[in-house]
Amino acid sequence: EDAAKVRNHMIIATGLGKGADKMESFGKNMKKEMVDFVSYYRRFPKVAGKPSFSTLYTSINVLAGHYTSYGFKYPLPEKRRKRLYQEYAEIDKSLKR
Repeated sequence: EDAAKVRNHMIIATGLGKGADKMESFGKNMKKEMVDFVSYYRRFPKVAGKPSFSTLYTSINVLAGHYTSYGFKYPLPEKRRKRLYQEYAEIDKSLKR
């Protein structure tokens, strides 16, 4: 449930274009949500070992890395955005199992 919520918020964050309304505040909240999710669930081997968690963890690292390098005002480059959408689709499949 938490993973699906984080994934859905990440999809919104990934789709935000340049100059989107409240992009900066959404990005800051998104980064906090991602960090909180990983720091909480990483402690549980049953969860941390699942494919959905490792794929989500990879996606979180990509999006958080973008925020760290470029800040919250700049949208993701198209290549990175495409890769994240592919990972989100994989996460969705894994969560439905």
